[in-house]
Amino acid sequence: MMRHLRTTAIGCCLFATLACQQFGQNPDPGDGSGESANEVAATLDGRAITVGEIDAHIKEQLFSEATSERNPATLYEVRSRALKGLIDTMLVEKAAAAENLSSDEYLGQQVEAQGDVPEQEIAAFYAENIDQMGGLGLDEMRDRINVYLKERRVVTIVANLREQADTEILLEPSRIEVEAIGPAKGPDDAVVTIIEFSDFQCPFCQRVVPTIDQVVAKYPTEVRFVFRNLPLNNIHPRAQAAAEAAACANNQAKFWEYHDLIFANNRALSDQDLEGYASEIGLEMAAFRQCVQNRETQQIVDADAAVAEELQISGTPSFLINGIPMHGAQSLEAFSQIIDEEIARSASDESKAAR
Repeated sequence: MMRHLRTTAIGCCLFATLACQQFGQNPDPGDGSGESANEVAATLDGRAITVGEIDAHIKEQLFSEATSERNPATLYEVRSRALKGLIDTMLVEKAAAAENLSSDEYLGQQVEAQGDVPEQEIAAFYAENIDQMGGLGLDEMRDRINVYLKERRVVTIVANLREQADTEILLEPSRIEVEAIGPAKGPDDAVVTIIEFSDFQCPFCQRVVPTIDQVVAKYPTEVRFVFRNLPLNNIHPRAQAAAEAAACANNQAKFWEYHDLIFANNRALSDQDLEGYASEIGLEMAAFRQCVQNRETQQIVDADAAVAEELQISGTPSFLINGIPMHGAQSLEAFSQIIDEEIARSASDESKAAR
């Protein structure tokens, strides 16, 4: 069971299509990250884990396909996931060995020790995911949901083992430096700055909007969120016009109201629609019309897109979290994992500086 879940998780993380990709633009991979196979990436209860071990832990074909010929940023993303998976595997093996069990036996016992999944939990899961049930009723899906929820307990079991272990992650992320200019939410002195390159016509950008709102709400003082434009004109013919109109709304200090309204209606982005949204949020219409008709904000949008091209970012949404790349409409948990690590890293650096 552990092996099945781990393989499934890695495959989903690496290959899930959660972003809009413009045709004819493929990032030019770097020349390698320069890490030595013997470099220590983490320690677990005093035992060193090397970069070589991480690479060996990733299946050769999967590693080759996923790392774009060893692009440093992508290498870090893949190695980071693999390192966490390797640590989890080692923790389970250690706990299992202490009870003279195999890893699967240990996890199976831990899952069964929690008893049956309560009926109300099964019903709640069905209700929350009814759109994915293929029209089948709760009675038809009950057994499959029960199995899934039992398997999901493994995540909590492993997380508890991780919390009890003495683990230090030393693998440093690859960071991309870019100026954090544009409409923003959150304090200027936030520990973490998230820059999004987005396209108003991209469905995945639309999907991630509620998640970004959750991130900002969860980290009101720790995170500053900055919006930058990357209209994928080859596949989204109205993205440029929407971006320029949003920048015109920003001229009247109402970017976020306009941003939210466009994404709520991003299949209706005609000139008339864009003007209607401006009226709906109370913009001064003469100034808005002049700004849009004269394309006064074109340079702002084009400058953002040029920066993205220089950074070899060709898909949306794309994020830089303190310079750490993350692509696609990721979950709150995915954002929180990096944010929490960055907050902890900042606190550690401050502590070391104070000594």
